Amino acid sequence: MYCALKAHFSRSNYDFHKYGGKTKISRDSFWKRKDKYFFVKLTKKLDDNNSIQDYLLSNFVKDRKGYIANFNDENYEAWKDRRTNFYNIFSNELKPLVKDFEPLFQIKNNNHPKLLKEFLGDRVSLETLIVLDELVDFSKKWDKELKEDIVWPDIKKMMKNYKGFLTIDRNRCRIKLLELIEEFK
Repeated sequence: MYCALKAHFSRSNYDFHKYGGKTKISRDSFWKRKDKYFFVKLTKKLDDNNSIQDYLLSNFVKDRKGYIANFNDENYEAWKDRRTNFYNIFSNELKPLVKDFEPLFQIKNNNHPKLLKEFLGDRVSLETLIVLDELVDFSKKWDKELKEDIVWPDIKKMMKNYKGFLTIDRNRCRIKLLELIEEFK
C-alpha cells in the first residue's frame, strides 16, 4: 500500500484507483527493505487497512516525497480532524474571501491569483481548493495562464492525486458557498 501510494503521489504514470492499489512489489523485496520496521510498527498501531491507508494518505498529502521514517501521528490526527470538521473548516476558510469572490481566481500580470496565495499561506486547505475547483472549475484557466509558473503545476498535480480520495458532498459545499455569498450581500 505504501509503495502504491508513493507511486500515486510521485509518478505521473501510476493511478492508485485505476490499479486498485496493486503494484509489482514482491514479499521478498519487502523483507529486504531497511525500513520494514516502520511498516511493522504501523500495522501494530493501526488495526485495519482503511486506517493504514488513511495514515499513509495523510502523510503523503503533507509530504509528497513520503519517506516512511518522516511520517508522524500529528499529520494523521490533523488530517482526521480536517475530514471530520470539513464543512465548518470550508465555511471558516471562505467566509473572509467571499466579499471579493470573483477576484479570487483572477490572474493579473502573471502573479498568482489570490486563492493560490491563500493556499500557499496555509489559510485555505488543499481540500477547500479541490472543492472550489469542482464548483468553479478554475484550474483549466490557471493551467493556461500559469503554464510558465513553477509552483502551480505541483499544486495541480497534488490536487489531482488527492481528489480521488476525498468523500466530500459537493452539493453541500455548493449550498454553503452560496449561503456565504448571500450572507455577505
